[in-house]
Amino acid sequence: MKTKLITPMALIGMFFFTLLFGTVLPTNADADSHRDFKVAVQKLPAVLEPMRVNSNVHMRILFNVGESLLKIDYKNGFKIIPSLARSWKRLDDRTIEFKLRKGVKFHNGEEMTAEDVAFSFGEERFFHKKRGWILAQMYLGHLNKPEVINRYTVRISAKRTDFLLEKRMASYMSEIISKKAFLAAKDWETWSRNIVCTGPYKLVEIKTGDYIKLEAFTGYWGKRAPVDSILFKSIPEVAARIAGLKTGEYHIATDIPPDQLKNIDSYRGTSTVGGPIPNIRAVQIDTTNKVLGNKEIRQALAMAVDRQLIVDSLYYGRATVPNGFQVKMSGNMWIEDFKGLSYNPKKAKALIRKAGYKGELIHYRVQPNYYTLEVATAEILVEMWKAVGLNVKMEIVDNWSQVLKNDESRHLVNMSHTAFYMDPEGLLWRRMGPKSPFRFPNIYGGKEPFCYVPAAFDEWGQQMLTTTSKQKRRQAVREMLKIVDSEAFQISLHTMPIFYGIRDEVNWTPYPSEFMDLMAGNLSFK
Repeated sequence: MKTKLITPMALIGMFFFTLLFGTVLPTNADADSHRDFKVAVQKLPAVLEPMRVNSNVHMRILFNVGESLLKIDYKNGFKIIPSLARSWKRLDDRTIEFKLRKGVKFHNGEEMTAEDVAFSFGEERFFHKKRGWILAQMYLGHLNKPEVINRYTVRISAKRTDFLLEKRMASYMSEIISKKAFLAAKDWETWSRNIVCTGPYKLVEIKTGDYIKLEAFTGYWGKRAPVDSILFKSIPEVAARIAGLKTGEYHIATDIPPDQLKNIDSYRGTSTVGGPIPNIRAVQIDTTNKVLGNKEIRQALAMAVDRQLIVDSLYYGRATVPNGFQVKMSGNMWIEDFKGLSYNPKKAKALIRKAGYKGELIHYRVQPNYYTLEVATAEILVEMWKAVGLNVKMEIVDNWSQVLKNDESRHLVNMSHTAFYMDPEGLLWRRMGPKSPFRFPNIYGGKEPFCYVPAAFDEWGQQMLTTTSKQKRRQAVREMLKIVDSEAFQISLHTMPIFYGIRDEVNWTPYPSEFMDLMAGNLSFK
């Protein structure tokens, strides 16, 4: 962040102010506790119930409202640390016993107990087939019904060996809700817009498409929130977000394109922060239609993409080209020597000829203000596909319902895939395994799933999930990566960076994730 010099005139002004009013500079605690904080965002979720949404625009807000039993310490090597649970103990390779903090209050004033934890992961909410079932399955579909031992002790177990259970209990979808508030809600829709959790901020209001307002929760068990309220304001246009940041209307502006970073850094009073997160931007292919049901056409689509050109021209080198659907933050499960599909327009043309492609129209649905540079990237992709002989038409739509509507023109859509748990299971398996929403019939309308995945992918996936051998697990991941590239039902593009504009009086550190931590210890003021 830039360092600004105090001018002589400013010093004179401060001198006369002190003569007139005395020294009234507040302490850090006072300054940080009485502010209304405003964040300009590109888009807002319609609800905050995590089982209704799986998106970056949702995660950034929910992180400040809902809490899990455990927590990831992003500032200390991604260690798992206590949160709503004060301690935990492994009982076997699939079971953890949690000791809960006493006196933790929900936003309705009720104390959190083991009954609330069990309910949060229970059938009535978590696995209810008319509610959050599909998204719950993708993250935690292998859990058993939690066992309440006493008021402050609960056991959570999986149906299979699970070496990542601690990480799951510290990650997205593991937020603990109030059983009493859930049951008191009029219906699922009402609850989804009025969730009751334990975080330092409570949800006050969702005005669809306009703003979401949070307020500091005075009964919070941890450190007091550094601001009195947070307003996440929907400002779809990049220029308007930047303008509001410069005038001081907003403290932070999200999703700043790389070509605007210099503009913000050079302006007095503002600077930029952010960078890559463990997420891969991709194009999802609907394999159920006649044209894209042909694997050779899908492979041609993938080989026609010059990923490095996109990274260099649009992202100024601030993103990277992934080697398949994996990220470096997967640790020892990152297969470094796996190359992935390369840019090969000559081979793409040969595949198109072999497939007997006759110029059939391929539809590509794009949202204008969701992913950073989404439209610009799509325009480049269309030209690359056109160069090898594919007739792709970009179509701008307004929201995810329109993007995913299952009709004759759903061919190509944009996606991003976060590597939760810093493990291949959090990306490869979660997004492409048998419990992925893309593989459920009717999830987005119609009678067929979004795409078909070979049985071999699931077989290797089961080995990845259950083996205790690091070598065998790495082999399984490699084979799964090969199948994804061979079948080409997904086209990886680049790792996704997130950049923010920030006022210079704000001290805030973005994490390598979609979450925005606006809590004590990560947000303060100069």
